[in-house]
Order: sequence, then structure tokens, then C-alpha cells
Amino acid sequence: MKNTYTKIFAALFLLLAGTINAQIFYATGAVVSVSTGGIVHCNGGMTIDNISSLQNNGDLTITKNSSLPLPGTLTIDNGSTVSGNGTYHVEQDWINNATFAAGTSTVELFGNTQQFITSTNATVTTFNNLDLTGTGSGNNRKKTLQNVDARSSNTGVLNIGDRELETQTQTFFVDNTATSAVLNVQTPGSEGFVSSMAPGTFSRATNSAATYLFPTGSSVNVTKYRPVDLIPNAAGANIYTARFVNHNADNDGFLRSANDGIICNAIDTFYHAILHPAGADPADVRLYYIAAVDGPWSGMSHWRTTNNQWNDMATVTNGVSGVFTTLTRPSWAFANPGDPYILTDVRPAAPVIVCPTVCENSSGNIFVVNGTPNGNFQWTVPSNGNIIAGQGSDSVFVDWTTGVGFVTVYEVTATGCNSLPDSCAPTVSPAPVANFNDTASGAYNNDWFFVDASTGATSWLWDFGDGNTSTSQNANHHYTASGTYTVTLTTVSAAGCVDTITSIITVLEGVLIPNVFTPNGDGVNDAFYIPNSGLTEYSLEIYDRWGVKIFESTAPEIRWDGRSTSGMPCSDGTYYYILKAITPIKDYSTTGYVMLVGSKQ
Repeated sequence: MKNTYTKIFAALFLLLAGTINAQIFYATGAVVSVSTGGIVHCNGGMTIDNISSLQNNGDLTITKNSSLPLPGTLTIDNGSTVSGNGTYHVEQDWINNATFAAGTSTVELFGNTQQFITSTNATVTTFNNLDLTGTGSGNNRKKTLQNVDARSSNTGVLNIGDRELETQTQTFFVDNTATSAVLNVQTPGSEGFVSSMAPGTFSRATNSAATYLFPTGSSVNVTKYRPVDLIPNAAGANIYTARFVNHNADNDGFLRSANDGIICNAIDTFYHAILHPAGADPADVRLYYIAAVDGPWSGMSHWRTTNNQWNDMATVTNGVSGVFTTLTRPSWAFANPGDPYILTDVRPAAPVIVCPTVCENSSGNIFVVNGTPNGNFQWTVPSNGNIIAGQGSDSVFVDWTTGVGFVTVYEVTATGCNSLPDSCAPTVSPAPVANFNDTASGAYNNDWFFVDASTGATSWLWDFGDGNTSTSQNANHHYTASGTYTVTLTTVSAAGCVDTITSIITVLEGVLIPNVFTPNGDGVNDAFYIPNSGLTEYSLEIYDRWGVKIFESTAPEIRWDGRSTSGMPCSDGTYYYILKAITPIKDYSTTGYVMLVGSKQ
């Protein structure tokens, strides 16, 4: 058709299969019908005006290839009615100032520039199926409610695709209670979503205990898709609404610093507004976020208008869904007024210290957090304690001097949130005081006597410094080699407390050769014995006056009792000896004579 402006006056058009092209299709007082199977392509715009009637049971496409006003727009005006079960493909705006009876129809807004659903007299369009398509980006991605609400019917489906349904300060209502009544592309970075400005919102009716998706997002500042799931706990009739707010809650007066003290921190880039305007069923509230972008969070909080602060929503469960981390608050009753909801870092509960009994002047006492391993724990101890290892872990090792005092610990989360602290004062048991006295005997101080002088001890351990030990309270010890030895006494009290003391003793080196002995059996000087200390080599040979060897030994402890090798007592007289005696630092070898007196021969 060559005409650029078509008017239909009080006429009836039955449009069957085929195509009609015009720049503007204008009906005034007419009845227009597109039959089932009929195809109408209006290459400009369509206005149904002045009590006209359009019944579309076919396929109607309105494109914007026109230089006239309102190209690509469908306008219903001045008492007119549009009805039928067909499909409407609209490339520009939807203007409804009269009556649209959706039936089972589908309206597709397929334009690549921003499209508006609007009215000049506040008429709300109830769509059946509403499909949002197109390839525009930025603002041209938007399908926008302008000064009017809109809704999809109780049998219809809202398919957002990968577009932005912008409600501005209006509300889009989904009356269909099926969970599948809202569809969107969920490919990361290309999600379709609903954006709103307060008090605008996205509303869904529910009638089952199932998951209802609220695909909320925003293109303000950085585009974000952060949906909400609401899961009614019963199958009653309910209405829930949600809005995503893409900025700091502080900007709207919901100060993150105003909270119940359980909250350590709250996200500063967005929050959600969620309401339950109709129905009585609690619902699980699930918020979605991307931890790598939004940060890690452990809780959810709700702003109550009764106390004008954020209040922790208590127990939440953590989950993962695709690129998202989720937090879910089960069985939320919406009992408190206020629609803001926010992700928070909940202050951890105070850790519980396992408080040991410690000993005075003890080392390495272990303080442990009960049942919370692998956290970042910060410890403080009083001045009579000193942390020697473990700061930042769930257990620390502490040296303790004397007196009592409190040990304190708190947990620090990955986001720097400090828990409430826990403290304990350990029981401090008195330590024993180790002490001893020592005396030496023998020509070279080989024999030592150690006498305990400790207080508060119930057991003792002596270390003589030469590899030998004793658990007697008082101890004697014979040293077989010369040298300097560190003697250590370790005492333990009944409470297990320990104290230790050391003393350095010296065993001398050398040999002492007697020149007479009296083997008469009186117990005094009955054998020829060469006291010695520190020898590494030793041998002794004894000869009679005729040069006959009558005794020999290679062990310095062996004494000559005045008998020959055959066991017979030797006669009184002078005997010749040859001594080999060598220490690490000196050779004491020599020869000489010893007199035997008082033989029992």
C-alpha cells in the first residue's frame, strides 16, 4: 500500500492469512479482526482509537520503519478494546489507555532500543505471556515501566530473556503462582533481570512450598545480577516482593554501623528490599552473591524500623549455585517491619578456653581453644606469663612465673571481624624448691654424698653427669674417672610441678702408692691397693726377692692381699712392684718397693 496514513472508519476487517504493510495503521470507531492463521505486518505503528475494537487471534507485527510519530508503537486509546489469543510483536512502545483483554495471547517486545510500557491515564496492562527480546545494549536493553504498573496474568509467563525489565518506581506483578511463571537467561554476564527504584518492586504470587525466583539486578553504576529466592513454608496464598538496590545502604539512611552488636561488618555495595504484603506463611529467604566480587559473608541482617538498626537474622545456611554463593535464612516470618536485607559478617561466638593448671616458674604450659581448630586466634597473657609459641593458632605455649592472672583469646575472621573474647585464670600450683648439699671423700674425691635440701618435693631424680642416675631422696655415687661433672637434681611436687638445680663437682686425677700393708685380717690396711683416678691404662706386677712374679693385675680396683698366685700367704718382707698407670694428660708409671708386715703365714 502506498498511502502513509490509513484510517478505518466504522468498518469490519477480516484479515486472513497474508500481509498488510502500512506506515501507520489507525483505526477510529472500527472493528478489526485478525483471524487464526492471519498475519499482519504494520511497518510503522498501530493506534486503536475512538471506541475501536481489535481482535487478534493471528500474528500481528508492528515495526518502527517510519518517520511518522510513534513508529513501532501499539496504542490503545479512547475507550477502545484489544483482545484475542494471538501474538503481538511490538518493536517500540506499548501504550494502553483503554482495555487490553489478554486472553491466552503473547506480547513480544522485540525492539533494539529502549521500549516503554506506559499509559497516559494510569491504565495497568495485564499481559498473559510477555516475552522480552532484542539485541540492544545499555539503556537500549531496557523494557521500562513508565508511570504505570504492569502484570502478567494468573495463567501467563514472564520471559525476561537476557533483557532488563526496568520497573523504575512502579511494580510488575506476576499473578501466576506457578514457579515456572518467570523465566530468564542465567548465563553469567548475560542474565536477564528486573531492576527497580524505591518504592518500585517485583511482585510474585505463590501457592506452594517451592522455590520462587526473583531475578533482581541493576544497571546503575556497575551492572549486577543478584537474585533472590523465596521459598514459602506452606502452600497458602501469599504475595512476596523484592528489589535490588545497587549502592551502599548508608546512602538511604540504613547505616551499617547501626546494628545489634552481633554484626561485625556489612556489605557496602548493595542490599535488597523484600516484603510480604499478603499471606501468612513464613518463607526461606535466600540471597545470592559472588564471593570473588562481593567478598565473603557469613550472615544476613534485616533493618527493623522499630529500633532503626540492622538486626542479625540468626542461623543461616551456606550454599553454592553456579557462580554464586548463597545464604539462606530458613522460616523467616516477616514479623518485624522494614524491607531492607543485607549480607553481613557475623561476629563469631566467643571461643572457649581450656584452662590448665600451671606451675610456678614453669615453661610450655598449653592453653587451647575448645573445639575450634584452624582459626586465627589472638591471645594475651598477664605480665607473669610469656607466650613462647602459637600466637594466631588455636593453642599457645606459655611460660609462667608466679601468681595468678587472666589469659584472654578472641577469634579474627578472614574479613577482620573480632569475636567476643573469652578469658580464664589458670590454677597456679606452687613449685618445689630444689636444693642439695654435697660432700666428697677419697684421695681424689671419687666418692660423693648428696643430701637433699629441697622443699615441697615428693619425688627426686639425680643425674650425676656421667650417665648414671638415682631416684633416691639422698644419693651416694662413686666416680670412676677424673673430670668435671654437672650434677642435676630434678624435684617434682604432688601437683606435678618441677624445679631443678645443678652443681658442678670435680674428681681429681692421679695415683697414691702406699709403701706398707698388713694382711693380718684385722680389717685395716689388709691389702696393697693403689688409689687412683682418671687412669686409661693400668697394670701392676709384684715380684719377691728372688725375682719371681707372685701377683699381677690389669684392673686398678683389684687389691693384692699378700698371697702368691698359688694362694699361699707370702712371708713378711719387701717386695718389688712395677706399675703402669697412664691418664689422658700424664704418665704415672713407676717402680718401687712395698713392705708386707704381719703375714698370717
